[in-house]
Amino acid sequence: MVKAQIPVSPLGFVSVIFAAVGIHQLLSNQFPHGRPVDLAPSNRHSGPPMDPTNVSLRLSNGKLTKIYERVEEEGSPGLMVGPETLIFDNNGTMYTLTEQSKLVSITDFRQKRDDDASIITAKVTEVADLGI
Repeated sequence: MVKAQIPVSPLGFVSVIFAAVGIHQLLSNQFPHGRPVDLAPSNRHSGPPMDPTNVSLRLSNGKLTKIYERVEEEGSPGLMVGPETLIFDNNGTMYTLTEQSKLVSITDFRQKRDDDASIITAKVTEVADLGI
């Protein structure tokens, strides 16, 4: 019986090692806190499903309602910079996570102008700095 040998050049071996290290580095940069995991059904959100027919933030003309931060002191920096995710608690209070890793509450909604119902201002209060 003749055994077949596959010739392996040192350059091919080195390139495979470089490719493996490159893929590992790419994945570690893509997922800096580890790979995503699937949550068990018992740990998932248990609230009601999303209702895609809910258009309560749309006006009759189809425009979306925009919420802006109402800054009490002139020149002070706003807290709601780059709001990313809206969260509602069981009492209906609105929260958002910002670009600076802050959890802020959004309350005291007021219509900015009587002639434009699509713009609302709100009081924004920092709840927690989740800093990274």
